[in-house]
Amino acid sequence: MADTLTAPASRVRGRGAEVERLVRIVARSAEGRGGALVVEGRPGAGKSALVDAALEEAKGHLVLRVNGRRPEAGLPLSGLHGLLLPVQHRLDALDPGHRRLLADALRRGRSDPADRLALPVAVLAFLAALADPRPLVCVVDDAQWIDPESLALLAFAAHRTGGARVALLFATRGTPPEELSGLPGMRLGPLPEETLQALLEEAHEDIDPAVRAELVRRAHGNPMVALGYAAALAPARRTGAEPLPQLLPVPAEVMDAYAEAVAFLPDDVTGLLLLAAVEPGVAVPVLAAGRDDLLDPDAALDRAEQAGVLRVRDGRVEFDDPMLGETVRRRATTAQLRQAHLAMAGMLAERGPRHRALWHRAVAETGPDEELGRELTAAVSASDLTAQEASALLERAAELTDRPNRRAGRLAEASYQAWAAGQYCRSATLIKQAAPYVPMARTRGLPDMVDGYLAIGADDPVEGCDRLMSAARDVAAHDTGHARSLLLRAADAASLAGDLDRYAEAARRALALDADERLRDSGLSYVEGSMLAFAGDYRSALEPLRRSMELSERDDNPQALIRSIVASQRLGDIAGARRQTAQAIARAGARGTVSMVPQALSYAVYGEFWTGSVATAAEHASLGLRLSAETGQRNCAAHHLAALAMVAAIRGDADGCAVRAAAVTEHTDNRPLGLPSALTEWALAFLDLTRGRMREAATRLEELARTEPRRGHRTIRVLSAPHYVEAAVHVGAADRAAAALADYERWARATGGPNELALVARCHALLSDGDTAREHFEEALRLHRGGDPGGIEEARTRTAYGSLLRRGRLPSAARPHLRHAVEAFTRLDAPLLLRQAREQLRATGETFDQEAPASGLTPQQEQIARLVAEGATNREVAQRLYISPRTVEHHLRNVFRQLQIRSRVELARRISGR
Repeated sequence: MADTLTAPASRVRGRGAEVERLVRIVARSAEGRGGALVVEGRPGAGKSALVDAALEEAKGHLVLRVNGRRPEAGLPLSGLHGLLLPVQHRLDALDPGHRRLLADALRRGRSDPADRLALPVAVLAFLAALADPRPLVCVVDDAQWIDPESLALLAFAAHRTGGARVALLFATRGTPPEELSGLPGMRLGPLPEETLQALLEEAHEDIDPAVRAELVRRAHGNPMVALGYAAALAPARRTGAEPLPQLLPVPAEVMDAYAEAVAFLPDDVTGLLLLAAVEPGVAVPVLAAGRDDLLDPDAALDRAEQAGVLRVRDGRVEFDDPMLGETVRRRATTAQLRQAHLAMAGMLAERGPRHRALWHRAVAETGPDEELGRELTAAVSASDLTAQEASALLERAAELTDRPNRRAGRLAEASYQAWAAGQYCRSATLIKQAAPYVPMARTRGLPDMVDGYLAIGADDPVEGCDRLMSAARDVAAHDTGHARSLLLRAADAASLAGDLDRYAEAARRALALDADERLRDSGLSYVEGSMLAFAGDYRSALEPLRRSMELSERDDNPQALIRSIVASQRLGDIAGARRQTAQAIARAGARGTVSMVPQALSYAVYGEFWTGSVATAAEHASLGLRLSAETGQRNCAAHHLAALAMVAAIRGDADGCAVRAAAVTEHTDNRPLGLPSALTEWALAFLDLTRGRMREAATRLEELARTEPRRGHRTIRVLSAPHYVEAAVHVGAADRAAAALADYERWARATGGPNELALVARCHALLSDGDTAREHFEEALRLHRGGDPGGIEEARTRTAYGSLLRRGRLPSAARPHLRHAVEAFTRLDAPLLLRQAREQLRATGETFDQEAPASGLTPQQEQIARLVAEGATNREVAQRLYISPRTVEHHLRNVFRQLQIRSRVELARRISGR
């Protein structure tokens, strides 16, 4: 048997453990330890592909295979006949009695009642005979359509293969047939969304990430459905230039398989299924309200549950497989769907949310209805809806009016809500639909607003800033609150671009709308404090920034909490930033404003780089990168890539840092994105610092300080100052180092943050010598302990202090600090920094022998090994860890060498056996 699993990874993506289980059964059959397994899964789940992957391991086996067909399900022994047809010429291997009995049964399609035991024994004997000289694998696919007599005979053999060189594999949809009861089973659940994302990206690289995310959402974990959706997309829809249709083509074989599950149900059950399909998750009491002379909901629901089509969970009715609901909707006629919507509207009017009743009424309406349109828009204002729900109601309300100004306003507002919900492509389409209907000043602001948001997210934040300021000018006369929110978002865009002049303009205009409101509005307090901080007036910035944080606690807007994350970090309050991050994500989730989550995470990482957890920073940035791509926010994705470049630099991953930095540079070359650009340069400079390339690090950071607006960022220049001081001191530029420290020290002393003051003390130590330097280092360590101890910067301070003590011929005093640094860098997975600390420790006359992991693998090798063992391809691992496939391949070769294995199958066994 071959050692290496050679089936294409895309066919079994995310099913590594399942493949391994099938492979073990096949392998054991060659050793005389036969077995059987029933693989159960929904249509399109990949049952056949999974079996095929296992059969790739059966290169020395005889393989017999039969596929069940519904028309033959009533023909006794037709399944057994199809399985054994290729080998009937070998019946002579049986003794005369068994040969005659089995041949007669296969010819006649039945056996005598007296042979009820003899025939199963003959089948078992024939399978055992076929397994000589080569072991035998029998595959029964679509077992639900195999005749019961054949299944009973094969199940009899399957229960008795323990000492034979025979494996029997059954694949079936839904609940396995009764004849297979008692055999080991394995159910294939839906694939995780990230697995489907990787599957589609490999098969269809040209599909826009936001479109791909929507296809994955609609596929409900079904790989064949997802691939079918993707294959059917027209070019304009693949790029997101045109919206996806409400119904996407489903592969015919999958659609037919689902249709079979509902085609033969009674009319009352079919009617109930349609009601459940038009209102997914409908409450049981709502359905019960639909009782009439033709429908008994309770009885119909009971029959649907028995059929395995519906289930009740937490008092709500759900399809056992969401694609069944999709199938029910597709099979219904237009008239049937309209009737179902009207019926559901009546049920919900009494017992359900009013906005859902209005929605079903609106869907059933066939022409304009001004009153219903007004009710829909009023429901958006009055109800606590998610952004996606609000967008859908507003879009339908726009369709119900003939008045251009109303249609424009509703479409533009629907577009904004779609953007907030992370539906980038749909948002862009809705605003294009609104464009011809903008005759009034009152509605002009909304298109500018949405265009501004789209520009900020994917293209040019400066253009987005200008559009939002234009929108604010249009709406200020009749809605100052809306104008204020637009100007605050414009200021955010200017900050992302690093354009402080535009930031000041947007901030001043927002503050000028109502001077007293700044004391009550968290956003106004934030821009007031930030404008002062950008100008270097750190002490004056404290009061408005603190006020902003306090006010944001009472603000239900996730955007306010995102600003409070930044405010917390400008105040040196890392714990506050973490708390605000958690609240921002929770509120965004509750309101369905998915687009806000990657924005919150993009700022949260700054608090984790140096004093927190590098692993947490990596998790934040990786999740943010994925969500940014899925919601069409390419500029936010660049920010997360820059953060991942910094994570790679801290971990000493030069290749990973370079790849991510290059991706950021490619995106920002023709876009004014000062914040991601500056963070990327800081990451590259820090990598130079950890590699001992002090002159290169100093040069990078000096160039960053001189960078023109929109290519750099003042905040990054301030935050990176301690690293510049370190590099400049090493190259003999102490004067320039002291000048750079001055601004950082003014900020640190204004905020009083212990983490920041610790770095100030370390910088003064580096600029001093002798007892003065030691005093500064001691002060730095005291401050580290009072802030967030255990981070990268404390360990770096101890390395620098230990080095000073060693050079001062105080090795015994240096060792405790260097040991602490070695332990910290080991825990934080920072190999280059670890090497520096160990070299310093070794120079004191002591060697620090770190205990190697039991496997002998590095932490990153361990991570890669586990992902591969779970069935991930090199490309998938690269995407998950944001490193290059070549780097994964390099690490994987080292893993195989270290563990002395030769294949992914062996790796899966080794990992699962730990």
